[in-house]
Amino acid sequence: MKFMLHHLTGSLRGQTQYFDADSLRFGTGNDCDVRFDATGDRQVALSHAELALHDHSPILRDLTGQHALFINNRQTGQAALHDADLIQLGDHGPLLRFRVLPDQSDGRKPWRYIVEDSQDIVVRTPHRAYTSLFYLGRHVISDIARYGSPTAKMVALLLGLLPILLIGILSVSVYYEYQAAEVARQKVADLVSQVETGRLSQDELESRVALEREVRIKLQQEQEELKANLKAAFENRQALRQSQEELREIQKQLNELESEQRFAEEVIQRFQGGVGFLQGGYGIVEKGTGRPLRYQEYSQERGPLLDENGVPLLTLEGSTPVVIIFFSGTGLLIDQKGTVLTNRHLVRMWEAYEPVKAILEKGFEASVEFLRIFFPGSKEFYELKEVLISQDNDFAILRTTRPPKGHPPLPLASADHPIRVGEPVIIMSYPGTLDSILSRLSRTVGEQIVSQVGGDPVALPERLATEGLIRPLATHGHVSDVSKDVVTFEARSSQGSSGGAVLNREGLVIAVNHSGLRGMGGINLGVPIHVIREQLKRLGLTPSGKL
Repeated sequence: MKFMLHHLTGSLRGQTQYFDADSLRFGTGNDCDVRFDATGDRQVALSHAELALHDHSPILRDLTGQHALFINNRQTGQAALHDADLIQLGDHGPLLRFRVLPDQSDGRKPWRYIVEDSQDIVVRTPHRAYTSLFYLGRHVISDIARYGSPTAKMVALLLGLLPILLIGILSVSVYYEYQAAEVARQKVADLVSQVETGRLSQDELESRVALEREVRIKLQQEQEELKANLKAAFENRQALRQSQEELREIQKQLNELESEQRFAEEVIQRFQGGVGFLQGGYGIVEKGTGRPLRYQEYSQERGPLLDENGVPLLTLEGSTPVVIIFFSGTGLLIDQKGTVLTNRHLVRMWEAYEPVKAILEKGFEASVEFLRIFFPGSKEFYELKEVLISQDNDFAILRTTRPPKGHPPLPLASADHPIRVGEPVIIMSYPGTLDSILSRLSRTVGEQIVSQVGGDPVALPERLATEGLIRPLATHGHVSDVSKDVVTFEARSSQGSSGGAVLNREGLVIAVNHSGLRGMGGINLGVPIHVIREQLKRLGLTPSGKL
């Protein structure tokens, strides 16, 4: 008869013994077939029990005369054994599992028995609950190594190597994730260290204002020099009595220049009240938790705490100031209800700015903190909410939370209004940074405002509005190209920002400025007004101007 005994407790715990015999003896004596350690298993007698076949059935009989034998937890002096019976020698003595094997068995322990016996051992081994899987895995692998088939041993080897492999893969993954996170942190830190965050010291702001003022003065000087040169050329030609044709050409250029200036002044007077300074700010929060990215440490005097490379240190913990990226541009009021046109890339800055895009791919998302607009002549701002963000073109439709009073809407050209190449235009807009606005004030006024509010990007426009200094810039140019979705125009001295109004001589908005061509000063691109009118019509909005 073939059978095996698996020791669950006692001095032989974890061992499995195979037998192909008709009888065997249990005890601590030297003549026993299943021999226990007398020191470790004191409940076992020298000759404790005997297993023998009777009519082809295994019978286990107690040899101590004290009924010190338990089968399936029941005390007995003799009992027939069946497959998977639990044998215990003596009260609280060692436990064994009896298993009958088929005649064709090769002495290898089946996988099912390995798992079941390992579970039995773990259940009877004192341990903490959270270590159960560890003990089970250890016994399974140990059993396979000693009693399993070659295939089972190969599986055990792979199982043994698998944790090591997984730990290795995890370590590499964690390392690269750390590296990627560090790179991403550096990018965000680089982003928040730029002017768009608004975290500028007073000295830094004053320096930038001075630089912007120099640029503006230089442009003004160039324009005055052009006028002076034309006048001088005209006078010289007259003095030399050159041909009337040359004189007429010079006079024409001079008249056009002066006409453009008068045209710009008229448009500003009529429509500047509906061209607003749009400002917003967004933070970066962790997906799922909503925890915002913060400075590890920040003071009004010194700014954020920096690392050895001069990069702001950031964290998701604590209650330090939240990192906010500020942006500004132009918004156009187009009806009395407070509908405002601007660019998509302004109110979705994070979609186009590469450092932020890299962070958002690492489990973060942008969160708009505020969005508002200041109109000329008003000492207060209007909060904005989104109505439509175009998916195909660079424009967005917003709405003030309350109707603006005393601000004339800009009239829009009709959908079929022709835009002609060469026609003169005026671009009304605000520069993209506050230092550019300050540079256009007198030095005394600009320095006074900066000394009062410092580089605070929230307080600065509010103070400018209080002082009545929110005014758009106007530059003149002409249309250079027209296509279905883009109007290209040249405005040589244009310093306007995104969202600016492009108006024709009738005072109608024919396009919304959205970008300039890099390396080609003065070349700008705008969204044609007919494209925007299509969306306004779908929304049931009726803007000012010709239909």
